[in-house]
Parts: sequence; C-alpha cells; structure tokens
Amino acid sequence: MKTLLKSFLFMMAFLLLNSCDLERLPYDEITNENMDANSLETITLGNYAKLKEEYYYKTIHYVNEFGGDNVSLSGTTSDLFYNLYTFRRSRDNYYPGRVWKFTYQTIASVNNIIQELGEGESEVLDQVLGENYFLRGFLYFNLCNIFGRPYAQSPETNLGIPLKLTADLDDFPTRATVKEVYDQIVKDLLKAASLMGSEKTNIYASKEVAYAYLSRIYLYMGEWAKAKEYADLVIDSGRYTLLRGDTYQKYPRHVPESNTETIFAIRMVKDKDFQDYHMAWYSVGSVYAKINENGWGEMYPSSTYMELLNENESDLRHAFVVDQVKAPGVLWMLYVVGNESTNTYTYEHATVTKEGDEYVIDAASAALYTSDIVQKETDNGKIRYYVTKKSDSKKYYVKIEEALEDRNGFPIRFIYKVSLQEDQSHLYSPVYIRLAEIYLNRAEANYHLGNDAAALSDLNVIRERANIPELTLSTLPAGKDLLECILDERRLELAWEGHRKLDIFRNGFTLDRRYPGTHLSGSPVFPVVQPTADIVVEYIPQAELDAYPTELIQNP
Repeated sequence: MKTLLKSFLFMMAFLLLNSCDLERLPYDEITNENMDANSLETITLGNYAKLKEEYYYKTIHYVNEFGGDNVSLSGTTSDLFYNLYTFRRSRDNYYPGRVWKFTYQTIASVNNIIQELGEGESEVLDQVLGENYFLRGFLYFNLCNIFGRPYAQSPETNLGIPLKLTADLDDFPTRATVKEVYDQIVKDLLKAASLMGSEKTNIYASKEVAYAYLSRIYLYMGEWAKAKEYADLVIDSGRYTLLRGDTYQKYPRHVPESNTETIFAIRMVKDKDFQDYHMAWYSVGSVYAKINENGWGEMYPSSTYMELLNENESDLRHAFVVDQVKAPGVLWMLYVVGNESTNTYTYEHATVTKEGDEYVIDAASAALYTSDIVQKETDNGKIRYYVTKKSDSKKYYVKIEEALEDRNGFPIRFIYKVSLQEDQSHLYSPVYIRLAEIYLNRAEANYHLGNDAAALSDLNVIRERANIPELTLSTLPAGKDLLECILDERRLELAWEGHRKLDIFRNGFTLDRRYPGTHLSGSPVFPVVQPTADIVVEYIPQAELDAYPTELIQNP
C-alpha cells in the first residue's frame, strides 16, 4: 500500500506543480520543503484550487440564480447563459457541459485520496481525509441540483447523476436515483464531520462546514428534525456571528477570512485571480454591474424583487442595489404594465414634482391619468402611491424615486452583491454558505415541525439584523402564512447567491416571472414554470453522453 501511495503522491504532486491553472494562492502554496511531508495536504489544496475554475462557480451561480425570479435581463445576448435564463435548454450548452466535466475530473482526484488514505493514521491525515469526503459531497450536491429533479419529487425513481465512488479508471456507473445521490452526500458529509477536528479558516472545510451543509441538505430532503439538529450544531458552536450595520452592508467587500458570518467560501486573491481584462469583464459580478468602467451591467433586480425590498425603506439590504440616478433631485413615478394574454410586461414612468404633501405629474404625461396628482392610500400604516390610467381604468401602484438611467427601457439598478472585494471592481470570493442561511434553515424546519414560536424567533433574528420590523403571528402580511414569510426573507437575504430557483422548486411552488425582462422575448417563452416541468433540470451534455462507455439516460 505504501508503494502504491508513494507512486500516487508523486504523480499527483507532479501534475499540481505543472498546472498553470492551479498556480494561484492560497490553495496551492507548494514548495520543495513541504512536498515530502505534506503531499496529501498539497494534493487536497489542489482540489480546493479546482473550485476556482471560472466555469465551475459561474455555472453554479448562473443556473440557480438566473433561473429564478430575482433577476431581469435588459437585453438579449449570444452568451449561452441566456439559455439558462430563458429555460431554453440546449444539449450543447457549454455551461452545464463544463461543470459536468469539471466535477468528475475533481472527484477523480478526491477519490484517489479517499482510496489511498486510511482512517486513524494521524489527526492531520484524518483532517485531510475528512476534507476530501466533504469536497465529494459538496461536488455531488451541486451537480445533482443541476441535472436531478428536486428531492420532493419521487426521489426513489427520478434519476440524478452517476456516483463515481472509486479510483478505478474502468468504473463507469450509470445514473443513480436522486435519493441514492442524496444518501451518498449525507454519508460523505457525516464521515467528513467525524474525521475533521481542526478549526481551519472558512476557506477550507471543517466539522462546522459539514454540519452547515447537512442542515441545508436535510432541509431539501424534508427531514425537518435533522435540518434543525445540524443548524443547532452550527449556531451553538459559537464560531460564527452575523455581521451588523455598515459592516453587513459591505459584505462582499470583506475577504472571507475576516468575515465572521461566512461559513465556507472559495478564496479569490487580489492580483492573482483578478489581474486582467478577462476577469474584470467575465466574472460573476460583471453581468450585474459596471464598476470603474469594468463589466457589462445588464442584469438587474426583477420588479417583483424590488417590490419586496421596497416594503421597508429602512432595510439595510438596499445597499446591495445601487440605483444609477439620471439627475439628482429629479423624481419620477415608476410602475409595471402587463398583458398576460401576450406575455408582455414593460416599465412605464412619468416625471413628478413634489408640491407640499403631494406629487404632481408633469403636464406631458398627466393626460394619460384620471388625475394629475399621484393618489395615495394607507395600508397597514404604510403610504402607498398609485395612479389610474384612462386607457384601461386600472389602478397601478407606483414607486416614487429619483429618475434613473435606463437601458432598453429598463431602469438601471446595479447589483453589488458579488463584487468589490478589497475594492477591486469584480473581485469576489464565492460564498457558498453563511450563518444567515442557517438561521433561515432552522426557521423553515421549525415551521414544518409545528414550532411557530421558534420559527418566528429565527426569522426575526434576520429581520432585526436587516433593520426591519419583527413579525408576530398576528402581524403577518395579509394573504401570507408563516412559511411564505420565511421564504420571502430567504429571498431577500440570499438574493444573488444562487438559492432562489432551488428554494422555489423544492417547495413545490410555481416560478412566476410575469414581469419585465428579455426572458419573455423570442420563442418559446415561459412566464410561469411549474415545479414538475421538464425544463426545471438541464440536459446532460450530449458530448458526455456520446463519450460515456456505458449508457446514460438523458433528461426528458
């Protein structure tokens, strides 16, 4: 065994040392001094470094965020993320294709470590082994979310992904069921937690990172008691604290190691991972914002997301949305006009002037409305403004704000949630899991366990941190139950972090995208998507099907 291990270590170390893709700090600090003593750790650092590959973290983000209802693209594009955004699946889309290939390449390295390293040799090596078990569970979880149906939908029969669990080059498993995949993920994470004893920084796996993922995965599986149990372990560990105030509003600017809320992130390094034109224009954040003339800035918050955010002007999360004001002090009223029969939804606006306690519509537009004064009403103590159009006699609720620049008729609101680390325009270390989610996981689990008081308590932890009023069972918004309030908070808190699509479909909800955006341009269009629709999951890349030695069944 030692001879085999020595040969394996030499081969892997050689590959790592000669791979320009991995010559980036902090995961691949390989030196002659530590090669012999720490070879397994060195290879494990290489496995982490692979998670920095552009098309891995971008695809995870694009599939899970662009397929939700938090975003609105202001134009069409030839980039194949447009297919992910519009649900127009393709068997040769390079985003799913590359994440499929990348995942199994990385798992091959992870499986070699797991196969060659036995348990109990030392605490250090047990930690290394545990980290690789975690990485395998992490990789399979992300991949199954792309190619497998939500767990709530017949997991015993729906197909997930092939579970490659050996280092045997001739082992080509067929697709396991979604249940089998999730069971293996849980098994890997439990094994990881049992082996890891070191309190490493949050850019590496640890026992608490495994617990955090178990909380999320059990939530997806509907195993509420276990979701709560592992959320408790993370929260009660005391290792993490919620950021507050201005520090919270600058969340993406902090490096992960100095962020007490981040549980697990993949570290991107200034002047290493962000040093050229490509990264400035093709990182995740570049589609959301143009900063210092870097980036496209063409994907904006959806109108429905903004409606939810605007329910509380005091919400600290407004800081993640940066309005591009056209002329300071010039006001407009903004609203959405929709036609369900034609699937057309557009923004309309008119300039208004504040006169005393009233807003007066400019003369050029006033003739379109039944009054030249913006009307108002009080709802639960909040003032709501509206106009009635003469053309259809409909009442439209409006947002009065400073007039914004627009692109193709879309008001420009840049999203800064995944940019500006260390004040570099689009440098960002992808945050895969953080403490706020764990509180929301526990709130949702407690709701399903019938413990409304505990669910409200955790929900209000997040609301209080966001500087918005706490809720009680008697003050829930009209027409919403406690679960909907928890999911609304999850939508606000975790926006643009790759959760929304998964949260909608795992709960059996319909995705409603009847709002302005180019997802309703071209053909076919999907203004609503049922959780059981075929398009909820991506096709397995055709090239992978063709090359696979055994049969893989394609998604319908």
